[in-house]
Amino acid sequence: MESTCFLKILVISLIFTSCKNEDTKNSVSDSYKKGKTIYESTCISCHNIDPQIDGVLAPRITDINYNLIESMIMTGKLPVGVAQKWPGAKMAPLPYLEKHIPDLYEYLKTFK
Repeated sequence: MESTCFLKILVISLIFTSCKNEDTKNSVSDSYKKGKTIYESTCISCHNIDPQIDGVLAPRITDINYNLIESMIMTGKLPVGVAQKWPGAKMAPLPYLEKHIPDLYEYLKTFK
């Protein structure tokens, strides 16, 4: 009897926990999907479709942080103190992507 009760409680707890985790995954997943779409529709013209590989006109963009993405998109320039990977390469600012910076970060941070 006790083992049956324990088993029921365990199953209910697992169901509750998995539902909670699924909600969290979906919210992150939506941002990731948006970031991936933006990356694939905009960024791959210079960067590689695989952010871990150098592109035709721009370097790979792994190990990237939010401030770097924001600076490059808004100004086309690296933040102070960040070394340029490809000397001489320049990026045009893309300020129309400002509201998508968090989504791009969600996508690109998975390549660290």
